[in-house]
Amino acid sequence: MDSLAHFILALLAGMAMGLHRKHKVTYIAFISFLAVLIDLDHFLVPLGYETVYRSLHNVYITILAPSLLFLAAYYFERNTPSDRYQTFFLILTVMLAGHVIADMIYGPVKIFYPLDDRDVSLPHIDIQATNEFTSEIIGPIGIGMTTYAVIIFLGALAHDTLYHMRRKCLSGRDALKHTLKDFF
Repeated sequence: MDSLAHFILALLAGMAMGLHRKHKVTYIAFISFLAVLIDLDHFLVPLGYETVYRSLHNVYITILAPSLLFLAAYYFERNTPSDRYQTFFLILTVMLAGHVIADMIYGPVKIFYPLDDRDVSLPHIDIQATNEFTSEIIGPIGIGMTTYAVIIFLGALAHDTLYHMRRKCLSGRDALKHTLKDFF
C-alpha cells in the first residue's frame, strides 16, 4: 500500500479512537506521519543499505517496541497528572499495527524478520453470493479492515480504561468495568 494511504488510515484510526476530543488533530497527524516512517525501508533497499525489502515491517518494531514504551510511560506517569506519553505510544502502536496489516493485504511481509524469513500475508478469501455475481462479499480488503477495526477498538478500550484509572482513581478491574459499561 502506498504511503499516503497509510497516512490517511492512521489518521482515521486516531480519529476513530476519539482522540480528537482530547488532543489536537495536528498531534494525531504527527503520530500518523511517524507511523508511515517504517516505509523508509522501501528507499533503503535500492540504495544498498537494507538487504530485505520491508525489513522494518516486523512485529518487533511495529508492535513490541511501542508497546514496551507504552508500558514504560505508564510506569513513569502513573502517579502524575499527565498521560501524554502513554497516549502517544498507545496511538503509535495502533497505527503501526494497522500499517503492517494494510501491507499484508497487498502482499507478504516478513513479520518476524530477522528471526524468521518466512513471508506472512492475510489469507485470500473470496466469498461471493452466486457464481454469476462477480463482486465478492468478503475479500482480503474486508478481512484486513476488520482486523484493523478490532485493533482500533482494543486501543480505544485501553485508552478509556486508563482514563478511568487516572481520573476516577479506580483499580484496573473497576476501570475496565466502567469502560465496558460505557462502550456497551
